[in-house]
Amino acid sequence: MYAPSASYLRVYEPAAAFADAGYWRAYAASGRAVDPLDGPRVRREALYERIGWPWRGVPSFGRDAYVIDRGGADPLVCPWNLRYRIASAALEVRRLTPEAVAEALFPAEFLASAAEVVALDEGADRREAPADAHEHVATWSVPLRWFACVRPEDRELVIQPGLVQLRYRTPIAKSRSGLAVARNLVRAEFGEGAELAEALAETGHWLDGFHRDSVVELDYGGIASRMDADELRDEDSVDLTWQALDHLGASEPEDAQECYARLVDRWRDRRLAERLN
Repeated sequence: MYAPSASYLRVYEPAAAFADAGYWRAYAASGRAVDPLDGPRVRREALYERIGWPWRGVPSFGRDAYVIDRGGADPLVCPWNLRYRIASAALEVRRLTPEAVAEALFPAEFLASAAEVVALDEGADRREAPADAHEHVATWSVPLRWFACVRPEDRELVIQPGLVQLRYRTPIAKSRSGLAVARNLVRAEFGEGAELAEALAETGHWLDGFHRDSVVELDYGGIASRMDADELRDEDSVDLTWQALDHLGASEPEDAQECYARLVDRWRDRRLAERLN
């Protein structure tokens, strides 16, 4: 199974949150939704099938999503919206790349197509907001601020032959509350301008845009497949995060710093692997 070395922070919204709720309910009922474990492979294959060189425009894709079936309740949906994501990523690369290199990577007509796709999606009604917003991806590691979005009791670990999965799922209200607590504690100790406080605030702002009955998922994705069974069982980064925050709340900054240092050290080597690749 294709498993890129990446982790994911997703929001699943009830179908009712979308302007085209009927489509997503029918999609969920059809059984066509791809499991998150297999989604990266399916998406990459779809991308390779549609993009040729030179790129003339942003290709179209089917409307797919990850789905949480809740029995008789409205299904929860995390749309992919690959077209928007490709367009948005291309414009961001163009912004960060020197002119000469950007011209070689992206023909002008492709960038014009990308700008049109992004402008169309960003001007839509909130219930039709770009589905790119439903999933954030991080390569080679898990951003430390994501651990504050969930709690230790939200953990789901599966270790079976050919199947390894570590994820946390929690109601969005609980996730928002946790982020607010984390942000306020960090601000109180290190000030408004602290980098971690700003990162927590940014993630909290992202979550504020979703329906109140949504579910937040922190998925270790391909990171989990690169950890052995003992590592997975012992993986307690979420626990360490909340231990550090509890120490801050109890005015024990040195103990909090010790927990945070352990967290940083744990993920440093995985982040360095990105530079080697």
